[in-house]
Amino acid sequence: MAQGPVGMILTRYLSSEGWVEECSHANAFDAYIDARRRCVLRGCPYLLVDAETGSPVSVLTVKQCLHQYGVEGDFPA
Repeated sequence: MAQGPVGMILTRYLSSEGWVEECSHANAFDAYIDARRRCVLRGCPYLLVDAETGSPVSVLTVKQCLHQYGVEGDFPA
């Protein structure tokens, strides 16, 4: 299912306190690439949210991000 263009994207990560807003990007591609890198570095899931509607654009898990970098296997938390 195709989606229309998305405006400003908010990047959030999951902490022990809940979802924490970290930064924003002008488009979904830049937000995704940055969140994927941050997800691996921080070791926690990331959520991309459309700033205008508040709806989720994407959820990234550590395992998914590592897989996209070519790293396979299960890793202890």
